[in-house]
This record gives sequence, C-alpha cells and structure tokens, in this order.
Amino acid sequence: MAGRTAKHLTLEAARRELGLRRDEFTLGIEHGVIRTGWSGDELCVRAGEVARWRAHPGELAELIRLVHATEAAGLAGISRHRFDQLARAGVIRPVRSYTNRYHAEVWQYSAADARQLPERRPELLGVRLPGPDLAELASGADRRAEGYRMRLRAQALLMLRDPWTKAAAWSHWLSSAQSPTDRGQLSQPEAAHLARCAAEERLTEVLGSHTNPVTLEEQAEAVREFTAALRRARRGRPAPELVVASDAAARLGCAVEQIPDEYRDCGVPADLLEQSVADDLATVPVPARAAVVREQRAAQRRKEERQAAREAEQAAKRLRERREHAIAARARAHVPERTADPRVTFHLGPTNSGKTHDAIALLAACAEAGRTGVYAAPLRMLAFEVYERLRTRLGVERVGLLTGEERLNPDAPVLCCTAEAAPTVGDFLVVDEAHWLADEGRGHAWTRLLLSGAHTDVHVCAAPEAEDLLRKLFAPGTDITVIRHTRHGALSRTEFQAATLPSASAVVAFSRKAVLALHRELLEAGRSATVLYGAMPPAARREQIRRLSEGEVDVIVTTDVIGHGVNLPLSAVAFAETGKYDGRSRRELLIWEAAQIAGRAGRRGHDAGEGLVGAYRSRLPGFTVGARLLNQAVEAANGARSGGLRVTTARLRPTWTDLGRPEPGEIPHALTGWTAAARQAAQQRSWLRPMPVAEIQAKLQVARQAVGASLDVDARWPRDGHTVWRLITMPVDADRPAYPAVCRAVLHGAALHHLIRPRVSIERMTLPQAEEYAATMRDLGTAVLAFGRECCGLSAEEVAACEQTAAERINQLVAVSRPLATHGSCASCDEPCAPWYTHCDACHSARFSCYDVELDW
Repeated sequence: MAGRTAKHLTLEAARRELGLRRDEFTLGIEHGVIRTGWSGDELCVRAGEVARWRAHPGELAELIRLVHATEAAGLAGISRHRFDQLARAGVIRPVRSYTNRYHAEVWQYSAADARQLPERRPELLGVRLPGPDLAELASGADRRAEGYRMRLRAQALLMLRDPWTKAAAWSHWLSSAQSPTDRGQLSQPEAAHLARCAAEERLTEVLGSHTNPVTLEEQAEAVREFTAALRRARRGRPAPELVVASDAAARLGCAVEQIPDEYRDCGVPADLLEQSVADDLATVPVPARAAVVREQRAAQRRKEERQAAREAEQAAKRLRERREHAIAARARAHVPERTADPRVTFHLGPTNSGKTHDAIALLAACAEAGRTGVYAAPLRMLAFEVYERLRTRLGVERVGLLTGEERLNPDAPVLCCTAEAAPTVGDFLVVDEAHWLADEGRGHAWTRLLLSGAHTDVHVCAAPEAEDLLRKLFAPGTDITVIRHTRHGALSRTEFQAATLPSASAVVAFSRKAVLALHRELLEAGRSATVLYGAMPPAARREQIRRLSEGEVDVIVTTDVIGHGVNLPLSAVAFAETGKYDGRSRRELLIWEAAQIAGRAGRRGHDAGEGLVGAYRSRLPGFTVGARLLNQAVEAANGARSGGLRVTTARLRPTWTDLGRPEPGEIPHALTGWTAAARQAAQQRSWLRPMPVAEIQAKLQVARQAVGASLDVDARWPRDGHTVWRLITMPVDADRPAYPAVCRAVLHGAALHHLIRPRVSIERMTLPQAEEYAATMRDLGTAVLAFGRECCGLSAEEVAACEQTAAERINQLVAVSRPLATHGSCASCDEPCAPWYTHCDACHSARFSCYDVELDW
C-alpha cells in the first residue's frame, strides 16, 4: 500500500484508503474525528485508525458529511432564512465553495457544525437576532467568504508542527496582505529564521493565495495571531544565532563568495552551519535546497520504513504459519473404543417388522429386573413416544427423557434420548435406526454410542443393509446375535382420490406449500383432515397425531417426517408426488426412501390391519407420481427386494480434546489438522469417514462476527475455547435467527429477553409466524439447556411456555375446518394451480404475454 509505514499512513494514503474527498478528509482531521499523529516531521494517520473507520464507513461519512444551506438549517432546527443570516454574519463557517451551472457561488457546511449550533450559540436562535448582528446584516455584510478563508487558514496550521513554522505562516499571510508589520519586535536572527522557515517549508506553495487575508478585520486578526505565535515559538526555543559569512566560510574551508547570497549579508544560521560541517559540505545549502534534501531524506526514511514493515509482515506471516501448523499438528483423530465386551444383538428388518418393539420390550424387562438402560432414537418425537410407553409400564419416577431441548428426570435409571444426548454408560442400550450412522451431519452420534459405550447388553435396530457395517464397529470375537425380523402384514398397491381415501390415511407430499394445498383440496372435498410437517413444533405434531389416532380426523397430510419412526395408526399411505427437493436439486425419491414412508401403512400394534399404498390423484396440476417407483417401494417394504440403501461408512466427529484444547482463534486450524488426521486414520479403517466441518466453521464465523474478533490465530475473544466450542457444536443451525443472538448472549452477556413475546401477541400470529416463532423458542431452549444462566438469566420455563403457546396457536389454526392457505388456487381466477405458483398458466400468460411478443421496429 502506497504511503504505508510500519504503524502509520501518510495523509494522502489514508485519504485514498478511506475513499474521501480532500475537503472531507481535512474536515475530519479538523474535527478530531480522524485522529492524527506525528512521525518525525510528517503528520500521519495511524493504520489502526484507518482500519477502525473502514469497518464503520457509514458512521464516518455521517460525521464529516457536507450539506447545503437548506439541509444545514434543518439540522440546526431553524429556518433557511435564519441560517443564511447566521452564515452571512460569520456565526457558522462554510467548508467548501463552488460555482454551479448558473454561475452562482454555492456554499457547503459541516453537518456536525450545524447540529452543534443550538448548543454552541443558543442566543442566536431566538425570535430576533442581537442588535449588532442585525446592524451588520442591514449594511449588506457577507462574511461567508471571510469565514471560509479563516477555516482554510486554521486547517493549514493543523498540518504544521514547528512553532516557528506556524509563526512564519502568519508572517507570510501578513506580507501577502501588505499589512504593516512591526518589524521592531523581531530580532535579526528571528527575522532570518522566519524567512528561512518560509523558504524551507515552501509556504508560498503550500498555503496558496486563496487563504490570504483580505478584509481589514482579517488583517488585524493576522497581526494578533502572529504576535501570539511568535511568543509561543520564543517560549519553545530561541531562534538560531547568525554567524557572519567570513567566519562561516572559515569553518567550511571555502571562499566567502561560495556562501549563498541569502546568508552573505545577514549571516548563516548557526544550526545550518553545524549541519553543513557535519555533512562535510563545501558550502551551506540555500533554503530551497534544504527543503529538497529534507524531502529526499523523508522519502528515504519512508522507503526504509515500508521495507521494514514488509519484512516485519513477512516474518509475522511465517510465525503465524508456524503457529497454525503447530496447532494443526496438535489435533488427533481419536477413534473411541469400548472398555468392555458387550453382548450384542442386531434386530434387522424392514419397517413394521417389530424390531424396535421387541428391543424396547427387552429394555423394559431389564429395567424391571433392577438394571439401568438407555434408548437412543434419531428424533425427539420418537424418543418421547418410547418415553410415554415405558413410563406407563415402569412408572414415572423410573423413566427420564433427555434430548437437545428437554431434560425430564435425567437421573432416572431408564433414559429415552436422542442419539446426540444419549449417555455412553449403563447396563442395557437400545440404538434405534442405527443405519443413521452413515449420515454426514448426525452419523457421529450413532458411531460414538456403538464404538465407545460401556454397556453390557447392546441391542441395535437397523435396516438389513447396515449389517456389514455394524459388524465392523465391534471387535473381532464379540458375541453378536442377529435376529432377522419380517414385516407383519403385507402392503398392497392401489390408487386413491379425495373421495376414496379410507379412514386413517396419510397423503404424502414434500413441501409445506404442497401439504397446505392438498389439505385445502381435501377440506373442499368434504373430508376431515389435518397436517403434519417439519416446521411444526413437537407439541403441535403430537396433537395432530392424537387427532388422527383418536379419530377426530380421517386424513393427515404430511411430509416425509413420518418416514423416520413416527408411529401412526395408518391404514393407507397415498403419495401425491414422488419427487422432492433435497437442498441442492429436485430429484425422484430413492426406492428405500419411498419404502420407508410406505411402510408406515398397517402399523403393528395400532390395529390398522393390512396396509394400502398408492398414488393420490390430486386435481391440482404439478403433482406427479412414479407408478414404477411405488411398485418397487412396496416390494422393498414387503421384503421382496432390496431397497438399495447403502450403509457402508460410519461418521466421526472431533471433540475439543481431540483438537488439542484450542483457543477460539486456533479452532479453524485445529479442525484442518483433525480432518487430515481423521482421513489418515480412515485409511486403516475403510468403514470410517470424518464428518464435514463446514457447518462448524460457519457457526464459528457467526460467533466471530458476534464478538467482533479478528481472523488472526491470536485474536482476543471474551470467552475461552471450550465455551466457544460448545457454542459452535450446539444443535442449532448457523442460519437460524436465534443463533447470533445466543452467541452475543453467551460471549458478550447481551440480553435475550427481547425474543420473548407476550402471550397475546403469539395468539394473534399467522401460521408461518407461529411456526417460525416456535422454532426460535426451540433454539433458545436448546441454548438454555446447554448454557443455563449464561443465557442472561433466561429460564427454560419461560422459553418452554412461549413454545407451547405457539404450538397451541398452530393447533388452533390447524383444527379449524377451513383451508389454512390459498396455496393451490390461482390468485386471479381461483382455478386450481400448482401450489408453488400464485397464478395458473392461463392467467400468467394473460398478464405477462406482452414480454414474450417480438416487436418489429
């Protein structure tokens, strides 16, 4: 960067870095907004000051903003006429002057000056101006140009450091105004020194003629200021004594004729003579030459400083890289191992084969024998369902619930948990849906349980395709029993319409808009229906399941949320579509995905009997169902063919200890080192893969922005590395609106109570608002559970109450016998249309066909 030194920037370089005009930059220095300092004899701006304002450009622009008279009057809270009067009277000084296209002179003012005017001169803002000011205005006086020149002189003096140079500037202005100066007050050395300062600093070029005093008042002020500046200069140091030319020539060893004319008559300044002798010069330099030499020396000094800065930056970069490599090398990919050899049972089979049912029955029997047990599920809803079942059998005090959002009786001997929250100790462990260990984002939780648990009996429920991988997770020679379950009741293929759906049916689509549109269609067809989808809070989901289970509604319109262990008494599953958006693109369902959903029909233990699976023929356009895919899914669910599920690798996630206990700034490099180490460890275990760390990195970036920490490895954070690691591995997505607020609360102590809405406000929310608010409360509940009182005193009870109120609002909206949304109907003609569009094809063409017409010019 041009003009940069190790710690400072030249004024011109700083102005370019900040992207300011010269008058704006000078105004910032004048007001002290842009702090300056001296580096040698040169006025500079610290690099940190430039970086500070580059991070807040809007704030800087407002502080140095130039405004015209009308806006300035508004900022001062007075009329434009009064402001013009004050400006002409010299109360407020302009900052800039230019001639507009009408050849009129236009003045601009400092917005900060205008805002401060009422505090600085309140007596001038009354109904009537003071008499002297009125008299002066009546005489036609206009001090705007005078005030502008005075401002320019003050700004020029800011750039001069030496007191004698400042006195020389006032002497220059007096001479330019041809004002009589009392030379009697100056000694000969002082007069010579002032002339020398003016010549060496090139004041004639620097100050320019536009700053010269014009009026008698300005000239009188220049006399007063010159006297004061001279007094300050004398107080600082006396002017150098003068050495006669002959003595100076003798000291230098040259002829008197070689002494410059400027010094031959009045004498050579003693300091200049000594410097010339020290530099072994043949004569003393003329003042103009001295200025050139000084500029050359300053330029050389800046060049050396820039070179030193580059070398220092390169050395710091090398040191930083060594630090980063050392941090990365400290990380270890620890693959957990069991401390005891358990008795392992695999329950393998398709959906509705009773594998989970049998494993839970064994867990209950174990608990009745006085042993401890853990049930680990992929979903909070499924963990809650098993919790309810075991609580009924074993008693409330013997069963607990442990998820990312809830802790109910956590010290109970039997715990129902989500996989991430499940403890690794106990007598009896049931791991449900174990094929999830291949999932990129969450598979590490199942891997941790199966590799590091200290249980004596382990029962693993999974799809048959996971058997090979599951065997690799246990040590050779482990006692493994495999129980192969077959489906209870076969599925049959059929076709459905709104009128032919049997009671206890599920209509499946893969977006919220599609679900709401199908719900509207069923209600308009006279069917009683409700909805179930991922954005609904758990309490609302449980209520919709209850409504279907108790026969309040015939049909539930749902997403693939029912495909992961949600047990419903369904007699039929009808697919309204078989394509879904997976976060990257829209694709057809895989066979095993469709089979997982289809297998929910005819559930064992719900008296649903044989299950029916088919396509739901909606009258809404846009829904397509692959008949061949449904046939294959039914065959896979019945066990007649493979579903194509590939479960070949388990996922591994680091712990803070695995990373080498890094500080916050070290975490990115520790993650890089861990990923490399984990890949190397995976070469010895073909079934193991490190989980992607992009989500952790994204959450770390949000946390960094929340505290304003730099990217440097030694960046200062308000909390330690372990706290930051817990924060960025908390099960809340980085793009959730609550996550930055939680980061600010945990790391900076910021308040969170502003997210708590009153009950009356929640009860007026629309469905999308209630869903979003419930999700926010769920995220806050997770944070409160993880950090407790560190979340600024927010209690789990008030967060849970807000989530429950939002769930009640959703249930209230879902329970009414009218459509929840307008999805599926054209906004113009009310005819059916695809739910992801607002207008049907005909209305869209009528409205926008003009854009498709080729114009013949």
